[in-house]
Amino acid sequence: MRKACLAAACLLLALPAFAQAGGSQAHPTSGQDRLFLTFAEEAAVVPHQWWEGQLEFRDGNPIDATILRGIVALKPWENVEVGGRVGFGNTDSSNDFPDGSGATDLDLWGKFHFGAANAQTEFAAGALVTVPTGDDTAGLGDDSFDLAGFGSVRFRTDQLILSGVAGVRFNGDGQLFGGDNSPDGFDTQGKTSVLLSGGALYPVSDVLTLTGEAYFESERIEGADSDFRLGAGVNWRPWNRGMLRGALIVGLSDGAPDAQILASYAYTF
Repeated sequence: MRKACLAAACLLLALPAFAQAGGSQAHPTSGQDRLFLTFAEEAAVVPHQWWEGQLEFRDGNPIDATILRGIVALKPWENVEVGGRVGFGNTDSSNDFPDGSGATDLDLWGKFHFGAANAQTEFAAGALVTVPTGDDTAGLGDDSFDLAGFGSVRFRTDQLILSGVAGVRFNGDGQLFGGDNSPDGFDTQGKTSVLLSGGALYPVSDVLTLTGEAYFESERIEGADSDFRLGAGVNWRPWNRGMLRGALIVGLSDGAPDAQILASYAYTF
């Protein structure tokens, strides 16, 4: 029931993005308007630079977390984006698992934007590596190097920008809740997982864009569950270069957090 209520709230938040038919003519988005769950993978590159501070509240099972994260994306060459994200968080366990504070894993990515195949369609492809900098004793890291390859597409309609991502991730072996002070930790065996995601951006005006996303990834660890989430969010740009972003994300599978709330400020140029 709890997940169903959160899913309903998520859909209600996204409804205006798909129901509004009148009003002012929407303008196409660019790399300055991004999704949340596939920020790194989607078929867009930043105009020049993107600096974002993000606060996440995560309702998980068995661990809740509060994470302050930094996200940086740069365009060193035309049609190329490189970026990274890492954070520091605090966890609270509802059972015998340990909790505490520490760093999260570091994600690094690079992708090439192939430009527009026509007036409506554009493509990108790239790779993302996860470096095990996170504190796995507190549930903030997986203690494994992971490598993902992905391809993505954006398709523009008169009202929406549709996004699709497909990828494969090679997950390494690691340990969860381990360490000298955590004898109950256990080893994990990584699996090759498949990622599929779809999203939509609706530019309501020059300064406001609504987003909706569906994200699926198959099991990353032997014996674990798949990760299926739905999300709805908003990008609000009241200033020329500053943007306020927020999203509500709900998990619909046992391998996903029950809910996530994201709130951030991004400075882009």
